[in-house]
Amino acid sequence: MDGKITGENKTLVGLSIIDNNGAEHLVEINKEGEITGHQCEAYADDADLRTSEENEHNNQARRYAKYYVFAERGYDTVEHVENPAYVDAVRRGINGLSDSEFERYFGALYRQLRSHEDSTIDRPRELPSDVRKPDAVVYEPDIYLGLEVAGEDITDRAQALANAHGVDADGTVRPASELDDDTVECWRAFEDDLADIVEREGIDEVETELTITGISGLHVGYPNRCGQHEVDEADSPFTHQAQARLSLLPYAPDSMEEFREYLDHHLRCQVRDCFLKMGVVPPEPFQVTGFGNFRDARRYDHFEMYPEVHKRDGDHTPLPS
Repeated sequence: MDGKITGENKTLVGLSIIDNNGAEHLVEINKEGEITGHQCEAYADDADLRTSEENEHNNQARRYAKYYVFAERGYDTVEHVENPAYVDAVRRGINGLSDSEFERYFGALYRQLRSHEDSTIDRPRELPSDVRKPDAVVYEPDIYLGLEVAGEDITDRAQALANAHGVDADGTVRPASELDDDTVECWRAFEDDLADIVEREGIDEVETELTITGISGLHVGYPNRCGQHEVDEADSPFTHQAQARLSLLPYAPDSMEEFREYLDHHLRCQVRDCFLKMGVVPPEPFQVTGFGNFRDARRYDHFEMYPEVHKRDGDHTPLPS
């Protein structure tokens, strides 16, 4: 896959995307991530007249275009749970949690997964009544990130300053499109005043980093009576986008320490999936084998153009770059 931005105005970005077949796609996308135009002379205009592989090449070009605009311009054009940058930030955020924080956020999920192998463990979440095969479910909780300000002589003052401006310094990160104008202005004023304090007083060791600030209830995916994947949604602490959504089969290792490592590998697989479905070879740290996103595993089963990286004994030949 290859791409370049061919034009940009206040609302739209134009791109030329070359897919792995060498076909050119002219794509127009607005800065919220909506594809507003897509032309490709190599494939039929009518999706019904294209092969399933040609349709997937079209879809890869659209996914790649959204990510390319995000990477090159920083616009919030990719759904966060499909964006490898956000998914990897969640992975790193989990690794940065203390043991007690990890237990607080992921203890219920761990017990739910272990309950499939240990009947003495009470499930935190009852399975939906329509589930016919309990071991065929997929657990899909959402994970949310927030911004943490840390550094000598600054953390308490940052919180006090945030309170004065009416914003939450430990709140979750949200794109400006999800905030009203007054809230955006409060955040900008807070950031400007905090930067002034740091510069004026010569405070050196100021760090801002993303950290885990919330996890939803346990969404449960399962095959319905028509064989389609259905998700029974649980409660969520937030109404805005999550930064990652896990996709876990009913299994967990024997200890919480191993479970943290298990989640690290699972999210590496999800980052891999984000790149593969854009038609891009993942960076080396994410060239791993294992189950990532449930829907992407189905995609790999359906299309020969994808390596079977979700199967331990499958064909793991990488996609062409």
